[in-house]
Amino acid sequence: MADWQSRIQRIIADSGAQIGVAIRHIESGVELMIGADTPVPLASVVKIPVLVEAFNQLGQGRFTLDERWPLAHDDKALGSGILRYLDDGLALTVRDLITLMTIISDNSATDILMARLGLANIDAHMHRLGLTHTHVVRSLNDIFTDMLPSPDPDQDIYALARWESEHGVRRDGFSYSLGDDNNVSTPREMTRLVEMIFKGDVLDRAACDAMLDILLKQQLNDRIPRFLPAGTRVAHKTGTFSGVRNDSGVIYASERSHIVLTMLAAWDHAACRGDRVAEWRRAIEIDSAMGHIALIAYQTFAEG
Repeated sequence: MADWQSRIQRIIADSGAQIGVAIRHIESGVELMIGADTPVPLASVVKIPVLVEAFNQLGQGRFTLDERWPLAHDDKALGSGILRYLDDGLALTVRDLITLMTIISDNSATDILMARLGLANIDAHMHRLGLTHTHVVRSLNDIFTDMLPSPDPDQDIYALARWESEHGVRRDGFSYSLGDDNNVSTPREMTRLVEMIFKGDVLDRAACDAMLDILLKQQLNDRIPRFLPAGTRVAHKTGTFSGVRNDSGVIYASERSHIVLTMLAAWDHAACRGDRVAEWRRAIEIDSAMGHIALIAYQTFAEG
């Protein structure tokens, strides 16, 4: 076990990215913190705090999982997901929306939930939990409005891709801010949040188990789970936008060994923007670095 920390440090150094890492083995309390207090835009990892507040309000009786909320055109958001391609008026259950937000990172589902829950409520809940460097203050539509010429979900996505390749997203607005005007957190605080979910400390045991069950259905598995043995359960949520690649979750290494791990990475996308081969090479390199870090943690603690 002695060299696992230095191996991870070498992977980070060789990655060419700024990767903040917070690893905590739940059963032993052993942890590794590297750049763990450096804030990074959460991108879609913000959906973990949204998930927590959704179950908080479910527990308060404000709505039920079976309640149906209609999809309005104004709810539709750019980026990942499928709802923006579906018909207006579709009535989805709250369970559907939470699941779509989490396991395929549907941005429209997320914005519906953010609007219903209230950004101020999500943010305040994080602070009540002691996560004082975690801020949830922007909808995803806000982020796209800040980054792009238009957030219109009906725009030509091919033309938008060509524009972004030529010009890059706007970086001088709030979307890349590391302060409380943006959706940001640190690796340490996200690892703490996931640990609280796993232990049943953030809400009651039933709510935490329900959240973990959804996170275990994750479909975007190219970071933490990348190199783990087939069949290893990982309850996690990724986040991605230009120059940011994140992942946060818990590895079920064995029945008696669980590892909470957050990696928030910032990298120089502008250096390879427009060169599709170089862009994908860098993305794969960073995802692979995250996968190797997760594998080292797994191998270190797999036997508890």
